[in-house]
Amino acid sequence: MTDFDAFDEDTARASGLLKWEMPGVSGHWVAEMDFGTAPIVEEALVSAIKRGFLGYMPQELSDRVKDATASVVGRRYGLEVEAENVRLASSVLDGLNAILGHMLKPGSRVIVPTPAYMPFLTLPGKFGHEVIEVPSAIVDGMWQLDFDGIEAAAKNADLLILCNPWNPTGRVLTASELTRLGEIATRHDLLVFNDEIHAPLVTTPSSHICFAGLDQAFADRTVTAVAASKGFNLAGLHCAQMITTGQMTNRFEAAAAWLNHPTPLGALATTVAYEEGEEWLSELNAYLRQNVALIDGLLEGSSLSWATPQGTYMGLIDASKLGVQNPQEYLLEEAKVRTTPGNALGKGFEQYVRFGFASSTGVVRHSIERMTALSA
Repeated sequence: MTDFDAFDEDTARASGLLKWEMPGVSGHWVAEMDFGTAPIVEEALVSAIKRGFLGYMPQELSDRVKDATASVVGRRYGLEVEAENVRLASSVLDGLNAILGHMLKPGSRVIVPTPAYMPFLTLPGKFGHEVIEVPSAIVDGMWQLDFDGIEAAAKNADLLILCNPWNPTGRVLTASELTRLGEIATRHDLLVFNDEIHAPLVTTPSSHICFAGLDQAFADRTVTAVAASKGFNLAGLHCAQMITTGQMTNRFEAAAAWLNHPTPLGALATTVAYEEGEEWLSELNAYLRQNVALIDGLLEGSSLSWATPQGTYMGLIDASKLGVQNPQEYLLEEAKVRTTPGNALGKGFEQYVRFGFASSTGVVRHSIERMTALSA
C-alpha cells in the first residue's frame, strides 16, 4: 500500500517536477501529481531501461496498448470498442489538433464550455477557427453547463469540445447532462471532441460515464481521447489513445494519419497501468477524496470558496472576496502558493484560481492554510 503522506514538500521539490520549479513556492498549478506512479508501472519502466528498451516502438507493443485500452474502457466504463478502432497518439491535444487541422473547414466555429482547460481556448485559433465560449456557473453548489447557451451557439458551429471529468472544475457529468449535450450535437450536426483523460480519477469506475457509450448517434460524431497520463502520472512519457466507433471510425481515418507517434516507454507504462494498476488507482482516488474533504473544511468560513470537486485532482477556488485584481498573483506573492490564473480558463473567471490537490495531505493543508490566512 502506498504511503502518500510520505511525499512531503521536500520530496516533491527534489523530484524536479515543473510544478515545483519556483524556490520557496508551493506548486499547485500544473496538472501532475507529487506521488510518482504506481509501483508496478515504475518497476516495468526501470526494467525496460535496464534492458536497453530505448529505441523505436515494436508492433507487438503497439498492438498490446490498443488491446489494453479497449479492455480498460470496457471493464471500467462499459464502452465496447474494438482494439483496431483505438489509434495511438502522443497526447490528447494531438488528437484535437488532428481534428482542427484536418476535419474542419477553415474558419469553422468551435464551442468551448468554460471554464476550460487552457489549450481548448487557444488551439482552434492557430488553425484559423473561431472559439465560442459558453460560460458555466455554480448552481446549487455545483458547476453547471449552460445548455441553452450551448444550444444557441450550436446553430452556427462545427465542433463541440467536451471534457468529462471536467478540468478545471472537477465536475463529473451525469448521464442526463451528457445525453442533453449529445442531443444538441446531433440536432445541429456537430463533431464532438470528447476529452476523458481524467476518467480514472473518480471515486468508483461507475461514477464516470462514457459519452460515446450513451447512444450510437453520439458515437458516430465523436472522437474520444483517453490516456493513463493523469491517473498514473505519466504525462512526460507521451502516450494517448483516440477511440472511435461506428461512422466516426471512417470519418476520422484521414485525420488520424496526422497523429504523432507515442513513445515506446509511454506505451509500455500505459499498458501496465491499464492491465495491472487498478489497486493503486483505487488507493489514490481514496486519498484524493480525503484531500477534498480537508480543503472543504479549511475553506469553510474563509473568504475563499469552491464547488466541491467530484473527480480529478483539481478544483476552482473563488477568490473574489479577497478584493484584489489578480488573485493568482496575490496568492503567489503573499501566500507563496502557485495556482493557475482564472483568466486563462475563459472570460469572466478572472477572480478564480485553479488549485491542484494531488499532493500529500500535509502539503495541501500548509498551502490552503497560508491562502486562507490572507483573508482572516
